[in-house]
Amino acid sequence: MQYGREVHDVEVALEKQRNLQRYGLHQGQREFAVHMSSEALELTGIADLVVTVGAESYPVEFKDTTREPDLGHRMQLCAYGLLLEATRQTKSPRGFWHSTRTRETFEVEFDARLRKRTLQAIREINLFIKAERCPDPTPQVAKCLECELKNFCGDVI
Repeated sequence: MQYGREVHDVEVALEKQRNLQRYGLHQGQREFAVHMSSEALELTGIADLVVTVGAESYPVEFKDTTREPDLGHRMQLCAYGLLLEATRQTKSPRGFWHSTRTRETFEVEFDARLRKRTLQAIREINLFIKAERCPDPTPQVAKCLECELKNFCGDVI
């Protein structure tokens, strides 16, 4: 996790020097490490970066991986978009996911289907928390290698 923090700090320093072209934007206000919380969503999160242009806000997530964003990554980003909408009365139609290893940036649209799946996942996670139980381990063991919670999961590794 220390390595991840160091990579993240380097990326933030670089991001402060860049323009917004990688996000298809010409201007906007940047905020780093944006803490958000919504009782209505029963959700708290910290977006790596939020770019605000007028009445729209776009969360940006930096990941130290060579993989493209999977469903979990897209739902995490969408959850930040939902938090932005809930806490700032702004629209968040999409977000951006950036690989610090490949330097690729992917646009993730928060369409109705992704929003529905994300809200369902939030509800399910909150049920696990309230029941004080853990979800079943993933059948995709390769995901465990990059998981921040692998030290707490004795069922897989």
